[in-house]
Amino acid sequence: MAVQVKPGQWIQVKIVSQQKREAAIKTLRRLFEQDPEARRERTRLSKSRPIKTHIRGGRVWKDRPSRLQVVKTTPGASYRIFASVSVLRDLNSLGQHVEVSPA
Repeated sequence: MAVQVKPGQWIQVKIVSQQKREAAIKTLRRLFEQDPEARRERTRLSKSRPIKTHIRGGRVWKDRPSRLQVVKTTPGASYRIFASVSVLRDLNSLGQHVEVSPA
């Protein structure tokens, strides 16, 4: 992370190169889900996907559909997130694969 960003401000994070480790991809998804646009899209999708119900043993059971991926972890994807201490620590662990700039 070349730019020194202080906690408590909004930052723009852009993926520069593809991650090969599954743990790093999961970290990127978890961080990028904090983007306000991604949160709105997640809420919209959760309301638009129907929950099926069926009766089993005299009780109503709900079958929730699988969660769709909203954020992309391909090179060129860019998201705006709030820089807390834990977020900056996670971004620092991703090294040269992300580009961070103040938003």
